[in-house]
Amino acid sequence: MTAQAGGFFDAALKDVNGKPYKLAALRGKPLVVNYWATWCSPCREEIPEFVSLSKKYAGKVRFVGIAIDEAKPVTDFVRQYKVSYPNLVGEADAMDLMKAEGNTIGALPYTAIYDSQGRRVSTHTGRLSGEKLESILKTLR
Repeated sequence: MTAQAGGFFDAALKDVNGKPYKLAALRGKPLVVNYWATWCSPCREEIPEFVSLSKKYAGKVRFVGIAIDEAKPVTDFVRQYKVSYPNLVGEADAMDLMKAEGNTIGALPYTAIYDSQGRRVSTHTGRLSGEKLESILKTLR
């Protein structure tokens, strides 16, 4: 599944400290966007594998988490699990962005993967194993 460049990268959300974060800052390298929530068990299960892969592919692939949640529980989770990539927070706005990016049913977790040109090249609804994610990452340029 592919999408037009733009859209996602034209949006802005807030980081866990409430500071605006323009998604355009994520352009230029392959990108893994993981929509999740602290109350979502499959989300909590896949994040440690995403953290591991974000370290393995550091400098080659960017990762960002977009939590459909409130800042406090996200901050606590990120700290506890040592999530090393940026995590943004939103409720209705993050849900709207996720739906616009292909998840029309609003299920979590949801992962969208973009190539270095900003084209959405893959999406996955539900828990995504590290093995499956890595197989996708190996195809990106």
